[in-house]
Amino acid sequence: MKFKILVVEDEESINDILSAALKADGYIVRSAFNGAEARSLLDTFKPNLALLDINLPDESGFEICKYINGNNCIPVIMLTARNDIVDKVLGLELGADDYITKPFHIKEVLTRVKVALRRVDKYKDAIENAYIKINDEVKINLESRSIIKNDEEVKLKPKEYDLLEFLVKNKNKVFSREQLLDKVWGYDYDGELRTVDVHVRRLRSKLDSEGKLSIIETVFGIGYVMR
Repeated sequence: MKFKILVVEDEESINDILSAALKADGYIVRSAFNGAEARSLLDTFKPNLALLDINLPDESGFEICKYINGNNCIPVIMLTARNDIVDKVLGLELGADDYITKPFHIKEVLTRVKVALRRVDKYKDAIENAYIKINDEVKINLESRSIIKNDEEVKLKPKEYDLLEFLVKNKNKVFSREQLLDKVWGYDYDGELRTVDVHVRRLRSKLDSEGKLSIIETVFGIGYVMR
């Protein structure tokens, strides 16, 4: 299967470099230079992954990220020229799976794209099997990477699922944020520990129920655990 990647970057030279490198790696690539083109291609091209610049001429990349997260279940890697933690956290809050700060090395981009798409490939090729109960309402299928809550499927972003699966496989073990970054993300995240907090918060918002204990417990001063 050839994966399709949408590159949303208004600077033509950077767009060309990214597109050429991705095509050379065997991907099918389409380019968008503004938000309107990106929205159109999301509907017609139906990419498996989006590389998304924050600064676009007609609208913020954050708005496009929010749109993707609400309408497409695909990984989003944000590109930003600003090394601002607020921008990074906001992108993660709106559904981004990863971010890369400019200037970047093209090999880093290709590696992160490959890692993200490996999860997509695993998801599409997985077969249905027995579910494991997380609690009375939520169950997980480790082979099909699917989540059911109260008999309805819950859509998770690839990195959200990876974090949940890791905690499911290591129930009752407490992990620090540093350990979770190492085990789940698998590469240097420049010490941005709030990445873990954001993904835990997103899992809680999708899987927790009002008036009941959270699916993921906070161990103050240490990290997180699934009981």
